Amino acid sequence: MTAPGLCSDRGPFPNTAGLIQAFYDLRPAGGFDLIMADPPWSFDNYSDRGEEKNAKAQYGGMDLAVIAAMPVSVLAADHAVLWLWATNPMLREGIHVLEAWGFAFKTAGHWAKRTKRGKLAFGTGYILRCAGEPFLIGTRGAPKTTRSVRSVIEGPLREHSRKPDEAFAAAEKLMPDARRLELFSRQRRPGWSNWGNEFQKFGEVA
Repeated sequence: MTAPGLCSDRGPFPNTAGLIQAFYDLRPAGGFDLIMADPPWSFDNYSDRGEEKNAKAQYGGMDLAVIAAMPVSVLAADHAVLWLWATNPMLREGIHVLEAWGFAFKTAGHWAKRTKRGKLAFGTGYILRCAGEPFLIGTRGAPKTTRSVRSVIEGPLREHSRKPDEAFAAAEKLMPDARRLELFSRQRRPGWSNWGNEFQKFGEVA
């Protein structure tokens, strides 16, 4: 009997056993000290009108149970930080995934999205119009981090779901000497390992 597959509309990932092996192959000696992850969250909008702007309409999504079952703990060092991108409607689910991956929730931050003209974004949302995107910080063990990174990151709004370079700079500042990994990566960048089936979507950072 084969293990259940890990699939999304972005393309199939290896089955559970295959993913564990793939993660072991990716893991450096001692594990990654810092993992940033941007899962393709899947949730239903409150109205049909909102479905056109839902993330699922842009790149598909993965079931929460499938995301939570990913063996991310295999990748992490004994003392590690997880930077998990979330969405406002699914903060509780984000914490659930963080804990399922073997991390303890510690704090949260926010990306304040700026338009090309430098103004705060004025996106969709429930009750409030969204001008940013949350991220959750979890730890495993007792990782050493700096105390110089603010909880709010300002960065430009670009292609759908593309995260700002300022977030990666903040992560690098948080743990300057870390072995870093981006899960569900969409762009290669120096100093980071990548995993995902769209890791070359936006080319490579110089």
